[in-house]
Amino acid sequence: MASERITAKRAALRQRIIAVALEAFAAHGFEATTTVEIADTLQMTGPSLYHYFGTKEELLYACMDFILEQLHTDLSAAAASKGTAQERMVRVVRAQLKVELGAGGAASLVNAHLYGPNYLTQVLLPERSEALRERQRALVKVFRDLISEGEASGEFVVADTRIAAFNVLAVIQYSSVWYRPRKGLRLSELMDLQVSAALQLLGIPSKPANVPTQSGRK
Repeated sequence: MASERITAKRAALRQRIIAVALEAFAAHGFEATTTVEIADTLQMTGPSLYHYFGTKEELLYACMDFILEQLHTDLSAAAASKGTAQERMVRVVRAQLKVELGAGGAASLVNAHLYGPNYLTQVLLPERSEALRERQRALVKVFRDLISEGEASGEFVVADTRIAAFNVLAVIQYSSVWYRPRKGLRLSELMDLQVSAALQLLGIPSKPANVPTQSGRK
C-alpha cells in the first residue's frame, strides 16, 4: 500500500509539473522559460525537477504529448457519441475549439513546434517530433472518418475527404491566432460562427442562432 501511495504521489506531482510548465511555455515561449522558473513556481529545487524530466526539451515534449492525448480522447468520444454525423461533427468541432481557444494558448504552442519555423520545430528530438505528428495524424483521422461517414449517409457533400478534413481543421486551429477575447466577438459567438464555417465546408449551409450581425451585436 505504501508503494502505491508513493507511485500515486509521484504521478500527481509529474502531472502538476506538466501543468505549470505548459502554462509557462504557452505564456512566455519555450526559449524564454527556464526550468528554474518552473521549479520556483512549484516550490521545488532544480535537481528535484530534473528527477522527473531530465531536460527542458523532454518537459516540452511531455506537455505537448499531454495536450494531444487529451484532445484525441475528447474528439474520439464526441465522434463516437449518439446522433447523426452532422450532430457529432458539431461536437467534435466544439471539442477542438475548446482546446484551441482555451488552455492559455497551449494549442498554439503545440502547433508552433510541430508546423512552425525551423527554430521551433527543431527544438524537439526527431523521434519525439515524429511521435507527436503521429498523434496529430490520429486527430486528422477522427475528422476524416466522420466526414466519410457523413458522405455515406448523404449528410456531407465534399470533393475530397482528406482535403475537407484539413480545411475544417484549418478553420478551427487558426481561430486561436487571431481571436482576442476582449476585442470583438464573445467566445460563445465565435464558437457558433466557426462551427457554422466548418459545416459549410462539408456542404451544409447554416446560420447559428444569436450571432451578431455586421450592424451590431445581439
